Amino acid sequence: MRTIPHRHGLHWALACLAMGSACSGPSTSGPGDLPPSGGEPTPDPTIHRGLWVWDATIPGDVGATDALLGFATQHGLDTLFLACDPVGYGQDGAEARYTDFVTQAHSVDIQVFGMSGYGMFTVPCDANLPGQNTCHDEGWAVYEACASSSVGFDGIMDDSEPYSFDSASWTADLQTRARWHLDYLEGIRARIGTLPLHHTIPFWYDDLTPVWEEEGGALQTLDAWIAERVDVVAIMAYRADVDAIIEVASGELENGPVWVGIETVELEHAPQATFFDDGPGAVDAALDGLQSELMDNENLHGLMVHSYAGWSALTRAESRHR
Repeated sequence: MRTIPHRHGLHWALACLAMGSACSGPSTSGPGDLPPSGGEPTPDPTIHRGLWVWDATIPGDVGATDALLGFATQHGLDTLFLACDPVGYGQDGAEARYTDFVTQAHSVDIQVFGMSGYGMFTVPCDANLPGQNTCHDEGWAVYEACASSSVGFDGIMDDSEPYSFDSASWTADLQTRARWHLDYLEGIRARIGTLPLHHTIPFWYDDLTPVWEEEGGALQTLDAWIAERVDVVAIMAYRADVDAIIEVASGELENGPVWVGIETVELEHAPQATFFDDGPGAVDAALDGLQSELMDNENLHGLMVHSYAGWSALTRAESRHR
């Protein structure tokens, strides 16, 4: 059994998110239901609020579980995206402690999606890229194990960021890398049964050079192809201003159901992309502002915050300075 992969591409990816298409490769410019077919889309009266939770030690820790669920309740959150790698890799006792966590979350009306993500999961096993030591198969196996477990996850959230692995080939051969990524998402879908599949994307995918699904076929930007393969897209619309967030998310909101995500962790080289310097009150205010501005958009599935570690740290820091 392989060791759970370290998300080493995260800081590289966050820098790209802050700079937009500067890191996006070739460019022309530098559990909701899908709408019913026919007629106008039916707006979902519920605008969800979600939270990324990467700390896989919380399930099984009574104090940490109570703190997380209390934090979620306090901030009006109804969805947690919880790292499910211990279940996906079959760690001893993981299924039992995750089952207990999900049961407790459901008792306070909070749904829990199993989440994982690794840039290398988005390439096939025979890609033979520099430094490659895993591939589609491992990512598929993780999600299949999480979905088929007794835990009772409400869905799957994939946070695999293809551009975070071998950025040289991503830039040089976007068409191939994009096709591999779509194959990966299709493989997840085939392995998780009826569970909803949500997937994170950066805001700059709609600035990429359009690619084809099949050679010689129609061209679309990668965000549009992804929206056709998942139930809900989660856009990392990382800006520290409501108007700027709406601006960078506007294209994706035309494709289908969307989570609009904001950032709270410190980004030293991109302070404009995070609420880290604005304090915890600014996070709640931003969520309220986004909901007010976007509530009539039928494609707004929800608002989400990255991450529990970042947002709760802001809250603790504020408390210490009172």
